[in-house]
Amino acid sequence: ALQRRAVMLVDVLALQSSGEDPGEELLKCENDLVGDIVFLVDSSGSIGSENFDLIKEFLKSIIKGLDIGPQKIRVGLAQYSRKFHPEFGLKDNEDKESLLNKVNQMYYRKGKTWTGEALDSIRTRYFTELEGSRAGERVPQIAVLITDGGSSDNVEEPAWRLRNHGVLVFCIGVEMKNQTKLETIASPPHHHNILPIKPECRCVFMGERDCEMLWAFKEWKCEGAGAADVVFILSDSGGSGEDDFPFLLVFLDFIINSLEIGQAKVRVGIVTASHVPRVEAHLNTFHGKAELEHFISLLPPRQGGAKIGAALNSTREVMFRERNRGRRNARKVAIVITDTKSQDSVSEAASSLRRAGTTVYAVGVKDAERTELEEMASHPSSRHVFPRADFSSLVAETQTNVCNKIKQFHLFISFSQHTEINSFIFFTLVKMKGDI
Repeated sequence: ALQRRAVMLVDVLALQSSGEDPGEELLKCENDLVGDIVFLVDSSGSIGSENFDLIKEFLKSIIKGLDIGPQKIRVGLAQYSRKFHPEFGLKDNEDKESLLNKVNQMYYRKGKTWTGEALDSIRTRYFTELEGSRAGERVPQIAVLITDGGSSDNVEEPAWRLRNHGVLVFCIGVEMKNQTKLETIASPPHHHNILPIKPECRCVFMGERDCEMLWAFKEWKCEGAGAADVVFILSDSGGSGEDDFPFLLVFLDFIINSLEIGQAKVRVGIVTASHVPRVEAHLNTFHGKAELEHFISLLPPRQGGAKIGAALNSTREVMFRERNRGRRNARKVAIVITDTKSQDSVSEAASSLRRAGTTVYAVGVKDAERTELEEMASHPSSRHVFPRADFSSLVAETQTNVCNKIKQFHLFISFSQHTEINSFIFFTLVKMKGDI
């Protein structure tokens, strides 16, 4: 039942102790995984030289466990104190040994802590196509900030700009001096994306064999899922008019019925894609499921064609903007439900929406074209495109995938701390294959 209801991202990852270099025991990411990962290291005066050496060992252990290559996982590294200091970029497709040597050559810089400026720097100097980012190819974009949490400048706006650029941000805390500050930087959920480096991990470098880890996930339920802003985009084909629109509304009602609706939980907005996109309901319109379901029952069809591309742009520019009631730290999901081919181009609009950090599902009924659904949806299409005509299976699969996307997984770890982060990156890359 679990296999049918949810995609298991990871089953069991176990590392056997062998007495060899601990780095060689670390988890190896599977060959088909791709990702662009940038490590940003705080080397300011508050870190201390001893912790800086610990960070270098931590970085080397992670790099050893990644399948690095121009078509696989690309890694970038920078450090900062008062100034930003690039070490190597995503397009520096060197062999693993060369990268490890560059980590060894890093030196402790001391000085003030300008984390906000450094976050802006990796966004503009690392996560760009010119500098080797593959975001345009839907490759997961990941930033790992290693810091004690203190900063001499503002971090909230730079962190938001980085996340809004489509980058998943982890924070690795050194002594965790300022948890609140880290929470303003990291992507949600914070209990997954903020992790400590503990002094105990030194024992791993000394050769202890505590090398067994189990990832376990409870069978998911929509109840208890994390906060999410979900926008439904309904296309009403002018040709068939009112014949199909009630079908779309029934389908919409089934999906909503599986979600935990509320202003602090899952919020729902609705856009209709006719000749001109129309915002039927903003994300803060409904305070409960009954209110939302009543609204749907009264929603009339909108005639005049189906310009889904324009509706996708409207979703990005209007619905998810913070000034228009979008929540900065909530997962963003867009679900296109259409019975026809769009009368305008959807490719660029969908790409921009995904790049803004939104997971896009495309649900086709009746005359919807599969190729166009795949153009709109996040990757892989097997998890985000639903072209089936069978109503019951269409509802079941869409409920499962949407709910799985906004659910907070329960993670149980018994493992040495620095390997936990390595494996967590593996987990993230597997997960993000279905997010971008």
